Amino acid sequence: MVAKLTAARVGWEVGGRTILAEIDLELEEKECLAVVGPNGAGKTTLLKIMAGLLPPSHGALTWEESPYDEISRKDLARRISYVPQNRPLRIPLTVEQLVLLGRYPYLSPFRLAPGKKDYDVVNESLELAGMETFRGRRLETLSGGERQSAFIAAALAQEAEILILDEPTAHLDPSHQRDVAALLLRLKQEQGLTILAATHDLNFASLIADRILALRAGSALACESPAELLRPMRLAEIFDAPFTVVRPGERPVTLLEMEP
Repeated sequence: MVAKLTAARVGWEVGGRTILAEIDLELEEKECLAVVGPNGAGKTTLLKIMAGLLPPSHGALTWEESPYDEISRKDLARRISYVPQNRPLRIPLTVEQLVLLGRYPYLSPFRLAPGKKDYDVVNESLELAGMETFRGRRLETLSGGERQSAFIAAALAQEAEILILDEPTAHLDPSHQRDVAALLLRLKQEQGLTILAATHDLNFASLIADRILALRAGSALACESPAELLRPMRLAEIFDAPFTVVRPGERPVTLLEMEP
């Protein structure tokens, strides 16, 4: 496997407080890596650093063999797309208008308006995300799952090789969680995308991930396959809570235990 994105001893500090402490990570081509950990573990900070949105306090980031600081922001946006967890509740755009914004990295001072290529990519992105019938709908009229799919479609319109998502199933019901998981698996398998996703949902992580990185208090505790990491003793160490893992078929299902 080829490492597309590498973090070497990457850390982030603010006000003398360490949020991330020397993370070493290689994101391999066409893999899905999930990041798990309790609140405040540093998951969102790590994703923003990997996406190039937040400069690390120390350490180095490389795309293949090129340091991030030698890549322009626009070029990086053509390689890495980012779907944040927190977004404004009211965005006065239709789905199509939102997805068209994903073409921004391809505009230039000599081409300020989108062209046929841009609209072709928008159409393809809407179709991949299952949102083509919603293209004329305003975002505030969509359900939570539909909004999430619209933002994923906008990320796809960047034509990036890596898709980074922060809590992609937050506030979604089980049906929409399943839809998002199926979409991400399809994008990895059929489109060859590399995916990095932070999630609190351990079952979702087990469904989509080739590897799971566990963070606690800004440090990496483990980076292992779902079968290796989703074990009761390992999860108790990460989350300071008791767990039970059942395995229907080959997929582990993680259950939080309640004290008697």
